[in-house]
Amino acid sequence: MFNSLIHGEDLFEILIEGSNPCANGPLTESEQARLQEAGIDQAVLDALAIGRVVMGGRGVWALSSTQLVLLGQQHRTSLDRIARSEITHAEHETGRYGETVRLQTAQGQWAMYGVDASRAAHLVQQLSRSAAFT
Repeated sequence: MFNSLIHGEDLFEILIEGSNPCANGPLTESEQARLQEAGIDQAVLDALAIGRVVMGGRGVWALSSTQLVLLGQQHRTSLDRIARSEITHAEHETGRYGETVRLQTAQGQWAMYGVDASRAAHLVQQLSRSAAFT
């Protein structure tokens, strides 16, 4: 509930209108710093997606040539890494709450909704170039 009070306007727009006003925007300074600390150079990213995590807040998926870095998947300040070779399936679909991106890995399933449609399509397209799945 507290999350709803903090992000109420953005959540309202996603839930009612099916669009995320932040999905096509830039990364926050904190997100940029966390990616830099993780060794990710934003200038050479293969894809970037910003959305919402179910039962969480803002999520960021940054795809480099070797890995996918997920910010905010487990909790607000979490940083998870998935090697591109570990991704067995990736898809995106338009639903009630905007574009949803889903991944299947050996670690489990990952999902983010309210993603910009062009960013979601680009992310899945880039992941489809990986040899791990077709």
